[in-house]
Amino acid sequence: MVVVLVLALAVCSVFAGDFKFLFTELDQHPEILAGFLPTLTTIGVGYNGLDLIEGDLTQVQVTLGGGYTQRALFQDPATGEPLIDNQMLYDTIQMRWNLKFLQGFGDSWVPGKDLVTAYVGYEGRVEKGVDSMVLGQERLRGTSGATAIPSLDAWFNDTSGTCGWGSTKAGNLIYPDLADDYSAFMTNFYVGAKLNLMDDKMVSNEGATAEIKLQFAPGFIKDGASYYSVTFNGVAGTTLFEIANKKGRNLFSIVAIDRVNVNWTDGDSVPVYASMPVSLGRKVRGFNTNSFNTNFTVVNNLDIRLAGPEPVMDGIFPRLNIFFDMGWHAGNYFNTGHNGISAKTASAMAEKYGLERFLCSTGFQLEMCFFDFIDLGFQLAYLINGANPRNPGSSFITGATFFLDF
Repeated sequence: MVVVLVLALAVCSVFAGDFKFLFTELDQHPEILAGFLPTLTTIGVGYNGLDLIEGDLTQVQVTLGGGYTQRALFQDPATGEPLIDNQMLYDTIQMRWNLKFLQGFGDSWVPGKDLVTAYVGYEGRVEKGVDSMVLGQERLRGTSGATAIPSLDAWFNDTSGTCGWGSTKAGNLIYPDLADDYSAFMTNFYVGAKLNLMDDKMVSNEGATAEIKLQFAPGFIKDGASYYSVTFNGVAGTTLFEIANKKGRNLFSIVAIDRVNVNWTDGDSVPVYASMPVSLGRKVRGFNTNSFNTNFTVVNNLDIRLAGPEPVMDGIFPRLNIFFDMGWHAGNYFNTGHNGISAKTASAMAEKYGLERFLCSTGFQLEMCFFDFIDLGFQLAYLINGANPRNPGSSFITGATFFLDF
């Protein structure tokens, strides 16, 4: 972790003037140091020298990255129905690149920020699914509790005969990026705009932001992905209490911040990487990324953030984040209702398997914050309504954190 921070700061010092260092993504593998070691990152540069509109940001960003992470699958590979047992854990080797153009318009009330920033971009990625690094070891995978993790071949082809879906590897339609040989080369495009009225100083917040984003992967490219995703994300925050030392560094502050996130995603072939960030299980803390993955999700996340002192320099401080999340999902499970696979609606599947459509949780995150790069810490969530698909017998779910979602 220290090495990552030192390298990031070193690169920042190299890029000056019209160039800006970008640190855009960080992820982990839960089996490597319990998830506390970064195993995927993306970095890049932003060029600010175009200056198309005087006084407003014009920036071209180029980022590149990759790594090694774990993923979980929560849909039957034959029918697309949600899996309450025999869920799949596997690993991915990833490489991704991104080209993005941003243009600001007008002045925010916050000094140095544009009122609206519009953007358009392209993302490409290469992924290879591989057997889990803990293949054969027992992990929680649903209602049966801890069971041995199978290989990808064994799971997709049901070689044990216990899953009931038979051979599904060849030409799989539920997981298009894993069909045939578990490898994929995929592209997507995106366009959006963000209204920025937020004065964000990390230890204090005042104001609001609102963002709308359209992401799409056209089927005519024929790379296995064909979908679109529309997201609205709104955040509002205010500082309830703040005290600083004589040098202006934070001693203690309390911030209330709330997010509303609404998403609609659909298409003939929604790959795993696209379903993960929009799934309800990803956005309600204490549940599983890629679970409850249907067309429509709406979520509200409320945080009370208590930031401690900055003893060394601005931007390095401890934080206790108390959260209350709730969300609801509707529509079809991804990749059902297309390509000859009958639609599996959230309402029908909830009734069939005893699932909740409304999820709710509360808990805390205890973190050490390092500038805008990393929020490294521990999370404990208590599930008020709904069950964690991998561990349905427990209402308390723990995990590692690397960053705040909003």
